[in-house]
Amino acid sequence: MPIERKPLFRPDVIHQHLAAFSLPEHVDGFRAKLVHWADLIASGRADKLNEKELLPDFLTDYFVSLLGYTRPADGGARYTLSREKHVQVDGKFADAVLGDFNGHDRPVLAVEGKGTKDPLDRPYAGRKLSAVQQGYHYAINLTCDWIVVTSMRQTRLYYKGADTQTYELFDTASLADNENLLRKFVFLLGAARVVPADGRCHLYDLLNESDKVGRELTKKHRAAVDGLTRALADAEANLNDRVYALFHLSPDEIKLLQREVEH
Repeated sequence: MPIERKPLFRPDVIHQHLAAFSLPEHVDGFRAKLVHWADLIASGRADKLNEKELLPDFLTDYFVSLLGYTRPADGGARYTLSREKHVQVDGKFADAVLGDFNGHDRPVLAVEGKGTKDPLDRPYAGRKLSAVQQGYHYAINLTCDWIVVTSMRQTRLYYKGADTQTYELFDTASLADNENLLRKFVFLLGAARVVPADGRCHLYDLLNESDKVGRELTKKHRAAVDGLTRALADAEANLNDRVYALFHLSPDEIKLLQREVEH
């Protein structure tokens, strides 16, 4: 029986942030690309092409054009996406690393990409490790905490400190026709918030906020259970007293009856 996926962030926390978030203006110009990739995958054409033929274009379209990461060739003093050079795992390199690369390397997120037929959760095509395991190994060796694993059919966001069944999931076809999912994708993974010029990656704050809300809800739940338990005990004691009074039982008779019930 497959293990159920758990979201990385509390949905109520994400919902509050999305309520105040608007998609950047450039996203409207990218919608045709969203439809193009959705059609490419839904038609099965993507399955006939290998990873090397498609993945570079996918990473450029989604991470550069949509999410706003910059490359060395873009000419700025600072770039935020670096490809296949940082760390090796099982003879392979991470397909991309997101971070701050302006004279000193500060990796924030490792990106591992596979073909559209890759299951991601288990080894495929003769590999010893699954795509997810590879992503975790890259993050460990890079000393960064965040991982994106994509088959181009779907893209997942992981946190190195969580188990592999806890992640945010984005279906490529759904990004083309689900506005709320697209807003969540851009909000969570947009370069402006993941690799800001000043300050840290906002994913840490969202994780801390989710943990805090979860702890507060757990505390309230425990208090409610304790209150209900006390109320039931009081009600039971009150009911017993009323029964004893109804039958005019003496204290000695009550004790005798209680011993009989316990045995």
